[in-house]
Amino acid sequence: MKTLTLMRHAKSSWSDSDIPDIERTLGERGRKAADLLGKWLDAEGREPDQVIVSSAARCQETWKLVSAGLAGNPEVITDAKLYMASPDEMLDIIRTSATGGSVLVIAHMPGIGSLARDLRVDPAPAHSTFDKYPTGATTALEVQGEWVALDFGTTHLDTYVTPGDLV
Repeated sequence: MKTLTLMRHAKSSWSDSDIPDIERTLGERGRKAADLLGKWLDAEGREPDQVIVSSAARCQETWKLVSAGLAGNPEVITDAKLYMASPDEMLDIIRTSATGGSVLVIAHMPGIGSLARDLRVDPAPAHSTFDKYPTGATTALEVQGEWVALDFGTTHLDTYVTPGDLV
């Protein structure tokens, strides 16, 4: 059994509206949330073997802070195509890039939230924020078979958590 963990980047800063969207970094709240998510992954034994992360500054910073809470050194793939990708595009990226037994994808809305909803066969988690998929939202899915065969409606929900749940 493989695990696919889908994480929306942590809360970004809007302090400078002149910065291009792709260059926005995390705000203080986002940095704290990313730290909490890394500690949660470690405490729950959910450390990834491989990470596929958008090239956007807020995703890169999210990974940097998440990884500080982890003991291992997973393979990291930065993929610019994840920036504002649709669920179909994200699925293609995972199919062609994923090789680990536990893969973490860090990307953006609306694609990452839609992908989390569309991949699972189970009912949505009872969590009130799942459909909104707020910043830092993280879904772990159980994947059977090879990554190249991953498709919508083929995974099982393991867990869903937001940074607010970890405070």
